[in-house]
Amino acid sequence: MSVFRPTVNVWSAAAILALVSFPLAAACSSTVEDSGAAAGSPATPGQAGSAPGTAGVGVGGSSTPGTAGESTQGGATATTGGSATTAGMGPVATGGAPAGTGGVASGTAGSTTGGAATSADPCNNPPTHKLNVIAAVGEHKHGGAGLDTRAKTMLGKLVIDYGVAGGGYISFLAKRGYHSIGAPGFAECNAPDLDGDRTRVGKCRLGEIATTQAAIEKLLAGLQGQYPEEDWGYFLDAGGKLRWADVATTGFSHGATTAAINGRTQCLWRAVSRSGPRDNTCGKGPCTMPISTPSYDPACVDAEVGEWLDLPSKTPMDRFYGVVGMTDGQCGDIMFNMNRTKYPGPPTVIEAAGADLSTTHQFFSSGQGHSGFFDYAPAMVPLEIAFGIPPENRDPKF
Repeated sequence: MSVFRPTVNVWSAAAILALVSFPLAAACSSTVEDSGAAAGSPATPGQAGSAPGTAGVGVGGSSTPGTAGESTQGGATATTGGSATTAGMGPVATGGAPAGTGGVASGTAGSTTGGAATSADPCNNPPTHKLNVIAAVGEHKHGGAGLDTRAKTMLGKLVIDYGVAGGGYISFLAKRGYHSIGAPGFAECNAPDLDGDRTRVGKCRLGEIATTQAAIEKLLAGLQGQYPEEDWGYFLDAGGKLRWADVATTGFSHGATTAAINGRTQCLWRAVSRSGPRDNTCGKGPCTMPISTPSYDPACVDAEVGEWLDLPSKTPMDRFYGVVGMTDGQCGDIMFNMNRTKYPGPPTVIEAAGADLSTTHQFFSSGQGHSGFFDYAPAMVPLEIAFGIPPENRDPKF
């Protein structure tokens, strides 16, 4: 028998936006591991969301903190970065947290009602229905996809893992409230591949995204048909297309860069690169201390930089994060990319005593090289910040 669990959608908004300057290239068994945890109780009306974090700056304008709103059962979570000005975007602030269970945020530009998006949402395409996960308490895995209903709050967010050239289910994020799915395998582009043509590598990566998107849409529809109690269809629009605005992309190495260009060409919830992004040859090898000193050539010429780094981003820049090992031979290239594309905050060493991890989106590890980071304990907090994990879902003990 299924157990009802209240669910909360953190940012109920989406749009499928295409980049006009680039041409696009073109079954499961369910297992439930019951931890014995009881299903959550309905949200208490009137429970206020958490205070807004530091407001981030989006592409085209700045955001201002929103007013924490009232909570209602089944509503959406607060947008901690507040609403956008007329010319800009108002994404989640650095280090901010969503509202408590059942919370609905009311920002200065308007409120959300029944899970619908406000005009302040940069992606501006609401889901077709409220998130409705009523699967039994436990971990539900279906090959390269899954979710874990032991999380205190189901986020209404889907993570797509590109891996290096194909990804898989990420239990770290499923335990923290995400639906998780791995991109199918794809032919890895030559990279940086800049010899005489700055556009070539970006066009190739867009082909990776287009082909994997079609496969993911088909898989989501199939999962919804077979496991409707898990509500995989929440991430599709009425036409069966992927709603990118409730998607976090991630990847390792080559896939880390694909995840980042995905964020520039679609409006996403998050783009989190692990040992990336790159697509330039401006670095000086591994990163050195002090981390505030660039480990790349600040005067690097454009011919050594993929053109896509200089294109406008459809995802606000304060939704981009990078985690990189300092002993990685590509660290200087990655640091250059994050500086060139204006990742918020200063480069910060995550193992440094007293390091403020809440004010940056550039995380550097002195203890790692070319790493995927999900199995590295000091990276847990940076990854929870990067993926927007609410306090009640952090550091699960199951």
